[in-house]
Formats: sequence, structure tokens, C-alpha cells
Amino acid sequence: MTRNRVVNVCLVAAGGGVSAAVVCALMRPSTPLPRWDLLGCLALTVVGLVGALRCLRPGSGARTDRAGTRRHWWPGQNGGWIVAGVWATVIPVGLFFYAAISFSPEAARIVEAKGGIRAVSVEKVLSSEYVREKHSGHYEVAARVSVPFGAETRSERVEFTSERQVSRGEKVWALYAPASADLGVLAGGDRAALEEKAGGSAQGGIVFIVLFLAGCSLLWGLCFGGFPKASRGLRRPLGKGVCRSLPVTVKGVGVVADSTTDTKGVTTTRPKPRVEFGGYEWDLLLDPAIDPSQLSLELRGREAKLYWVEFAAGRPGTKRVRAMLVLDGQRCVQGVLRVPGESECPEGAPVPAAASLPEGDGLRAVRTYPAWSPELHAKGLWWLVAGVVALGAVVCGVGRWGAGILCLAAFGCLLVARMVMKDSRTRYLEGLLPGPGPDAGR
Repeated sequence: MTRNRVVNVCLVAAGGGVSAAVVCALMRPSTPLPRWDLLGCLALTVVGLVGALRCLRPGSGARTDRAGTRRHWWPGQNGGWIVAGVWATVIPVGLFFYAAISFSPEAARIVEAKGGIRAVSVEKVLSSEYVREKHSGHYEVAARVSVPFGAETRSERVEFTSERQVSRGEKVWALYAPASADLGVLAGGDRAALEEKAGGSAQGGIVFIVLFLAGCSLLWGLCFGGFPKASRGLRRPLGKGVCRSLPVTVKGVGVVADSTTDTKGVTTTRPKPRVEFGGYEWDLLLDPAIDPSQLSLELRGREAKLYWVEFAAGRPGTKRVRAMLVLDGQRCVQGVLRVPGESECPEGAPVPAAASLPEGDGLRAVRTYPAWSPELHAKGLWWLVAGVVALGAVVCGVGRWGAGILCLAAFGCLLVARMVMKDSRTRYLEGLLPGPGPDAGR
């Protein structure tokens, strides 16, 4: 098994630990701290991340020299699914915070004394204040209720929230132990809330929020990442008949510092992989996720077919249009065809209007490896470990403020991990920029 596969297995195990923690938190959100069930789930997550880090040590594991293929254009999926994953992380972080603050010692003592939830009558409403929220509201109620303790009925003062106004003689729910009057009474207008305090599953509102966030994250991933076919990079221009093609020979694959200027006049320079063609001054800029070193092994000296969107006539300066390079009629690489301002635009041959390229819809995207490497991902994974450790501290019992701070720190570690990995990839590409020599960086 290659290093990439072992790392994938370890990360699946880590994700399984997080998923198990979410299920445990939903099944029993109100449980005494420390939460050993949640700590056990996080232990599996840490083991998975540390296992991945061990595989990412320099020189460890096998490294394939051949590029693979994917049915989908994988760089196009990265952005959408990464953002979706980041927002989905709000679910476990929020549930860990909820589990840390929702535990009720009073309810736990009543349950230990064989208490249960029963309906009791309101003797007198002492106060009832309506609290208006952004889109709704509730009543803060103080009342005296009749509670049967064994053969004796006692009048107990309780405070609770209710969705509606409470009147004398109405029934409300109460958690108490009939044989232990000294433990007091916990009342509420919602039975589900009392069941949660007594060790039951999360309320419907909490479950709805979790499902809503998960659904929004999935929808974001599908809309902005999705599963784009490798052959659909030029689908719309092809349908309009504004594409051209040209047989080319790949001179090599390297890295170039690409400068772009936005509408506000701000110039940004980023290193990007590029494909150079023999006999032409223009090149194909690729997504930074593509490893230029390995792609060079696949493309250098190969004959291929280049497709691109027609350039606007008379456009000044450097010209850029979407393009696709097709190899042996089966594999493809998508990018941006860049033509310097002083160079002539490629003429090529017009491509007849169609729903797909002449090679059909069966093209597969070239997938460069390793998908995981020490230089690009090790630092980011360490930040993920730090975030998991912070969540573990939350359910060990650090107080309400401590739990809030550590949950924010855990989510921040995820964002830092993403930024560190992105910065590592930029530095990796910068290390491949051509030097003084004519063949440096290739």
C-alpha cells in the first residue's frame, strides 16, 4: 500500500472519530464532565492524525512516479468542498460547547434518586415576563406548583421558560424524585428539555440546527465544488462554436510567477505551474494544486491537442482564455492559455459547435501525485491535532468561559491549518521557479 493510501485510511479514521463524537453528543448532550465517551472519540481522531503524520515523515512510504487519472476535474472541486468542510466543522465544535455547558448537577442528583418527569399543577403564577427575541419570544415564569412527594403534597417554587403564557391550574412538566423532597424540583414548559437534562437525547431544535448546517455545507460543496466531468471545461464555448484547436508538442512543464491585475488596479503575483509548447511563445497556466515536477514526466516531449476559446480581436496586452490540453485522446489537463502582449494569437482550426470535445465525454483528468507530502501537509495536520486537543480540554471541564475560548481556538486551528497548507504549496512552487540557467526549474 502506498503512502497516499495509508494517509487516506488514517484520515478516514480521524473523520470517523469526529463523526462518532457528534453522534454521542446528540444522543446524550447533558452528561457529567469529563465526558469519557467524547474523549474516546477524540482519541481515535488523534490516532488517525498522528498516523497520517507518521506516514508523512520525509523518506517514509512509497512514492509513485506515475500520474493517475480521475473522472472529475479534481482542482475544480477543491475550493468548494474545502469551504464546505470548514463550515461543517461548526457542528462538532458547537456540540462540544453545548455538551460542556448543558450539564445540570441538580437533574443528575434527581435521576440518581430514581426521579422522573411528571405533570404537576400550577398553584399560583408569581411572575410572567415576556422576553422578545429577534424572530420569536418566550415567557420567563416563576410559579408555585403542587408536587406529590410520597403521601405528602408540597408546594414548591419553580422558575422555567415557556413558549406560551401559563395560568393557575394548568399542568407543567416537572423533574423530581418522589422519595427525596430535599433534592427539589426542576420544572419546564417543554418535556423534551427536561428529558435532555435527565440524560436523554438532544432536543428537536438542536437536531434541526445540526441537520441544517450539514445540509448547507453539503449544498455549498455541490454548488461550488460538485463533481465536474473532466471533459466539460469548455462545454459552453463549444456549444457556441467559439473554440479553436491546434496540434502541439509539449516542450516541458515548469513554474512561472504569474502577475494579474484586478479591477481596482491591484497587482498580485503567484507562482503557477505552466505547460510550454515547442515553437510557440504562449503557454498554458495550470491550477497550483497540480505538481509540475510529476506532470513534466507525463507530458514532456508528448504530442497533444490544444483546445481554447477564441481570443477577442484587437485585444491589447496579455491575453488569457480558458483552454484544455488533450493527450492521446483519453486524458486532459485544464488551464488558462496565456499569450504575451507582443506575441501573435494562435490561429488554430475552428472546432465545430458541439456538446463536447471531439474526443467525447470519456476524458479523464490527469491526477498528479503524491496527493499527500511532508512539505505540503505536515504542518497543517499538526494544527488539526492542536484543534482536537482543544476540544478534548472543553469536555474535561474548564467552565463556561474556558469552553467558549477553547472552542473558538479549535475552529481557529482549522482555519490556520488551511492557510498553512496553502502557504506551503506556494513556497513549494516558488522553489521550482526557474533560476539563472535556461533549464532551471524544469
